[in-house]
Amino acid sequence: MRIGRSTMRERFSKTLQRLATHDSRIVFVGADLGYNAMREFRASFPQRFFMEGVAEQYVIGMVAGLASGGLIPYVQSIATFITRRAFEQLFIDIGLQRLRVRIVGSGGGLVYSALGPTHTALQDLALLRQVPNMGICIPRTNEELERLLVSTIEWDGPLYIRLSSGPAEGDRGPIGEMGRACVLRHGKGALIVSTGIVSSAISEIEELLVHRGLDPEVLHFSTLRPFDSASLCEAARRADQIIVIEEHHRDGGLGSMVIETLADAKILRPTTRIGTRLEATPSYGDYLEASVNYGLRGPALANAILAACVHPPSPS
Repeated sequence: MRIGRSTMRERFSKTLQRLATHDSRIVFVGADLGYNAMREFRASFPQRFFMEGVAEQYVIGMVAGLASGGLIPYVQSIATFITRRAFEQLFIDIGLQRLRVRIVGSGGGLVYSALGPTHTALQDLALLRQVPNMGICIPRTNEELERLLVSTIEWDGPLYIRLSSGPAEGDRGPIGEMGRACVLRHGKGALIVSTGIVSSAISEIEELLVHRGLDPEVLHFSTLRPFDSASLCEAARRADQIIVIEEHHRDGGLGSMVIETLADAKILRPTTRIGTRLEATPSYGDYLEASVNYGLRGPALANAILAACVHPPSPS
């Protein structure tokens, strides 16, 4: 798997520029992204490009005004800053008014783990689930990001798009759509539920899991809101046990949504959540190292999945 911080950011930039060519309502607003960020967009649409400083709360107020005037602003900043620092503005200025603002969070999850817990976005999904009317997109590949971006133009309300580090072009599995989960692998017994690039990480350890005797179904969610509860319930009814995996704290994100949805539907299955924990880690390792330490990549992920099984399979 090719790891690189700029992979999804580059696809976002190219796709948004293409969309803006056909829709004059699209504007871009950045918050301290650096001089070269979105340079092609800036060159093509200088009157629709704004680069502000370290002022996320102000930026959210600014794009609320742009959206109120009929424009469709895409505002990009580091995920942890745009969601934590500007939470009140997101809630009041954007969410309550149901404005068509697209919040693009770079460095979702553990991408900036080398900079420590102040820069890791591991609570963003839990926070934004509380914002009224806020849609939440978590693409796992560049191709999925591009398809979701096309859907965002006419989305009626605010939307969060989480950009992560991960596979550049290698994952050719099914592509999720707005509000529709997709099955990445058919199996029986265990159901693995995942989102974002963790779904691709599961595909990479498929042979190892099968060799260890596990034949799971893998259900991927590219959006947490709208949430495809029907597909989850259908898959859960076929399963003996459920394992939820996400690059996010175990509380408040996808794992919580799965448990809440199944409880409301009165579907009771042993369910295990694999993710990070609320305790801040003192480790400042790079992205891949941090992912392995949390059991979210490679053999460490396979071991975490197998350890979560209620009835561990026997090696074949």
